[in-house]
Amino acid sequence: MTLLCCCLASSSLTGRAQEHSTSAQPQQTSQAPPQPGPAMSEQESLLAAVNQRLNDSLRQRDAIIRNLLERVQELEWRVNGGFTTSPKDLAAAKPVSAAPPSASSSSSSAAPTTPAPRLGAAASVTSVVTNSGYDAEERQASQALDQALIVRGGLLLPPGTVELDNTTSYFSSTSDRINIDGFALLPILVVGDIASQRVRKDLLLPTFSARLGLPYKLQFDTYIPYGYQLNRTVDVNGTQTSQSTFGLGDVTFGLSRQLALEHGRVPDLLANVRLKTTTGIDSFNLNSSQTALGTGFYAVQGNLTAAKSNDPVVMFGNLSYTANLNGTHSIPANDPDNPGLMIPGHFQPGDSVGFQLGSILSLNPETSMTVGWDQRFTRATSLNGKTVPASFLVEGSLRLGASYLYAPGRTLDLSFGVGLTPDTPNLQFSVGLPIRRALWRPKNSVH
Repeated sequence: MTLLCCCLASSSLTGRAQEHSTSAQPQQTSQAPPQPGPAMSEQESLLAAVNQRLNDSLRQRDAIIRNLLERVQELEWRVNGGFTTSPKDLAAAKPVSAAPPSASSSSSSAAPTTPAPRLGAAASVTSVVTNSGYDAEERQASQALDQALIVRGGLLLPPGTVELDNTTSYFSSTSDRINIDGFALLPILVVGDIASQRVRKDLLLPTFSARLGLPYKLQFDTYIPYGYQLNRTVDVNGTQTSQSTFGLGDVTFGLSRQLALEHGRVPDLLANVRLKTTTGIDSFNLNSSQTALGTGFYAVQGNLTAAKSNDPVVMFGNLSYTANLNGTHSIPANDPDNPGLMIPGHFQPGDSVGFQLGSILSLNPETSMTVGWDQRFTRATSLNGKTVPASFLVEGSLRLGASYLYAPGRTLDLSFGVGLTPDTPNLQFSVGLPIRRALWRPKNSVH
């Protein structure tokens, strides 16, 4: 820089001297300009080298800024499926390369100022972080991991985001039972006919789910099951009878809220309340060839979910309590003199207590795997004040799952479960295709 200043000062002095000489002696004829000496050639070469170094530095800076903007754009598409900051906004924040100074420029153009595109890059990064709607945890960069948490109630959608999910589930269970047509004289002496039956149930249940992220850390969701159930019974003689039903199940509505964000040893805490209706065909209103798709009783369920991240694993746990409300249905009177007589039956379904434990492993930003254990205990049901035999249920299943982000905002969610208790279906398998869209932008977005 010292040489550059000396060169510019020398040029200025030389020009002033020439102007003074011309004004003092106007009669003299013009002479040929002096040829540059060895010192002037050395200064020009140094000035050219400095300009070349500045040009290289500017090109390197522009390349770094372009690379950062591309990484910001990719991160945005992975976090929210590309529906928060549009590519046009990111394009507007791209740096504009400053015109490189030439070798013959003046001293004011030889010292470039700090370029403005750096502010555009910072604004773009702020826009992505603000509009994402997630907390500032590193795990939020994985869309597949987020999807697994959202399905299990461990994460809420950003405000203004809707997710539509069409999940198809298949359940299969097989049980053996013994029917006794007679009476017992002693615990080991039975008079009458004893028949053994094998019952197999197959349930294909497509479920339409909708989740909507709301302000104030709230989320509304609804579940609409619509499926097909087939019951097949084979007796000891090999005779098979079938019953099937196709129709609407029990619709469920829910509301979730974020109670605490993860910080230090405190995990993410979310609360959820759900109401199950009685829209499905229940066992009290069946035709001879139908099977039940609903329970016939309203239910209110409360859930408390905790999630703690330890990159690349997220541990989650869930506690739930389901209150099955009382109901009255018509039941057979079992009167030999009047076989078709129906009387009202006052049911008190048993409440349920359950928990879930599991972990989600993020293999990469597009793929995650889930392993968990589901357990639920249901108390016995009473009818007209008397306990219904064998109505106490213990359900437990081991679940494995995987989520894959195959396109921005589109995820493939797979789940496989194995029932390890007699009251649980032997096989459970589901495939979900959630699609996410942004309906409106949060008020605190920065563009």
